[in-house]
Parts: sequence; C-alpha cells; structure tokens
Amino acid sequence: MSFYIAAYDTEAIYPWWELGDVPYSAELYRRAVRYDGARLDECLAGIRAVAEVHLQRNQPATFFIVAKLLEHAGPQMRAILDNPLFDLQCHTFTHENLLEIAHDRRALTYELVDSKKLIEDTFGRPVIGLTTPGAFPQGLIGQESILDIVWEAGYRYVRSLGKGPQDSLPAPLTQPFWHAQDGYPDLLEIPLHAWHDNVLTGQPFLIYWPPLLPWPYPEKAAETGQEVYEAYAPGINYMAEQKLLAYTPCLHPWSIYRVSPQAEQVELLLAHAEKAVTVASCTQVYRHVLNNHTLADPQAPNL
Repeated sequence: MSFYIAAYDTEAIYPWWELGDVPYSAELYRRAVRYDGARLDECLAGIRAVAEVHLQRNQPATFFIVAKLLEHAGPQMRAILDNPLFDLQCHTFTHENLLEIAHDRRALTYELVDSKKLIEDTFGRPVIGLTTPGAFPQGLIGQESILDIVWEAGYRYVRSLGKGPQDSLPAPLTQPFWHAQDGYPDLLEIPLHAWHDNVLTGQPFLIYWPPLLPWPYPEKAAETGQEVYEAYAPGINYMAEQKLLAYTPCLHPWSIYRVSPQAEQVELLLAHAEKAVTVASCTQVYRHVLNNHTLADPQAPNL
C-alpha cells in the first residue's frame, strides 16, 4: 500500500517577500513573524482554507502546530481544527532550529515538551508526532541530546529529514525508517519529500543541481495553485508506479493561502492522490507501519 501523506506545517506567516535576499534563519523568523493583527487573521484564514478542502473531500490531514499560535489564537484554532478528521501534532513552540539549541536542555524542553503539553491541553488529545522546523539533510540522525528528549516526551515519530545535500532543496524521496542506529528502534522517521512550498513559490533558497528528483524541476517559481500542484503531482504517480510506502510534500497553510485563498493546490493534490494511492495522516501511516514493522527500514539509509 502506498500513502500520500497530507500534512501541513501550521505556523505564523514568514513574510520572505519583504526580506529581500536575506537567508532564512531561526533568528530572522523570530523577528519577522507576527502573532496579531492582519497577519494573524491571514494565517488563520489559510488554516481554515486547507481544513475546509479536507472536510469537503472527507480526507484526513495532519496539522503540525507551532504552539505559540495557540497562545494567541487558541479558541480560533480549536474552532477550525477540533475535528476527528484532523490529526494534531507538534511543530515546536516557537519554530526554533533544534540543532542550534541541541546542547541547551532547558531550551529543548521548552520547544519539545512545553509545546506538546500546550497542544494536548488545548485539544484534549495525545500528541505523538513532531516535525522539526526547516528539516535537515541528515534529519535528527546522531542527535542524541535531542532524540533523548523526543522519546522521553512521548513522541513516537518525527519528520526531521527533509533537505537535499548541503541544506538544499528539493529533498530526496527517502522512505520511512526506524531510528535504531541511535538507540530508538521504535521511533519512526517519516521524511519529507520534494519541495517546501514556500521555496517552490519563490522564497530564496539553495536549489540542488543536477536534478535530484526523478522528474523535471519547474521552470519557474509557481504562481498559482495549479502550478504548485503540477510541481508535486509527478511524485504521486512515481510513488504509485514504484510502490513506495509514502510521499510527503512539505506544505504550509500560510504559503498555500498566499498563492490560492481557496487552497486550489490542496484540492487538486487530493483529487489526484485519491485515484492512485491512499490519502493518510502521519499518525495513520505511523500506526500502519507500527503494525507491520518491516515496512520501514530498520535504520537510516546512507545519506
């Protein structure tokens, strides 16, 4: 069985188009994002647009939530996302770069433990999944100080591998694996694939060459929902043809909404995936693999 994993990094708007060519960093993110006013309203509109498409198609989705959003819009987020169709997991507390704070246990506890508790308290559900902000070419492989807290906190799967060589994009099609090499044989990695949609739609970033994916790169930044869909769609076909376990694009409600207020790209991707594979949340895939342990590699591949 092959899964199209519908998952969304649910965070404040990062206004890269106002920042020129300044490279992304966690510090710049902290300075650039807003949790009030029109930016917050637009952020919530993006989350609502994505949720409504999933509700209309009756298809599951995972929303990985930056907990700081809940401090500023908890009731609004509950109104949008508190639905059994939606799987609600963690995207840290403030969207911090975890590798930069890997040796600061207090900071890691805030980002990984306090965030988890706030999401669980807000929605009354257990949180077992974590997406690291930005993702990394090696994921959390070898990051013992982070993985210790991840496991102790109760996370059972992570999405941390989601870049190409030298911190570039697109990300390769690495399939799920267990973190056995780091001493956590029951911690599942569910890698991200292909483009981060904010980069696909214009955010400056290092693009790997020669082409890393088994289908062509877009000729230009995507400007419409249709163009975003066209950049991701070959992955659905490739996954089905090659019988891969999972295909997991990196999507953000704020970036989706900026291109298409009706989340057209989500509608198109779901309609396409429904015909070729199974649409699933991250937690559904985790549970499927947990019951069929050998579906995922016992340890990380050579990266």
